[in-house]
Amino acid sequence: MPCSIGEGLAYSYYTGFLKPVLPSLASRLSKYPLVFSKKLFILIPTSGNLPSRLQDADSDIVHLGQTDALMLDRGGIAGRSYANNVYSVKKTQLVVDMPANLLTLRDIEMDADFPDFTEGEAKTEVLKFVAQLEKILLKNVELASMCVIVTYDDSTTKPSAALQSFMG
Repeated sequence: MPCSIGEGLAYSYYTGFLKPVLPSLASRLSKYPLVFSKKLFILIPTSGNLPSRLQDADSDIVHLGQTDALMLDRGGIAGRSYANNVYSVKKTQLVVDMPANLLTLRDIEMDADFPDFTEGEAKTEVLKFVAQLEKILLKNVELASMCVIVTYDDSTTKPSAALQSFMG
């Protein structure tokens, strides 16, 4: 069954990150008793441009630290460490992740070997990523209940505003 780049990246994010990390997230939040929700907020800008440091992209976001690490043997690496970032968004603590594998789309767009892969195509693949991730999570209700997908148009909306719309 052929799939697009965005759909493949969604499977990779799910199997390589969400599936192993989400089940233990709530138990790894002991340092953050004031966290708004024990869910992982998956922040996805439609451009696919992910800042290296979320707090540098939005002054209303403050990095507080990381959850306790989850150590797993995966992909030939013994003791691979998985930790999640905790942020304060206008004084509300949240666990936020930006799917780093989406940076692949930016890399392809910039690569001279792929001159036909445009910014518009990268955005289309981000939307395919989101749609596929939602489909995957529909099949695993337990894991779906542990995360919130927050997609936003980063040309018009700040990350903090996108997150606040899910905070009630």
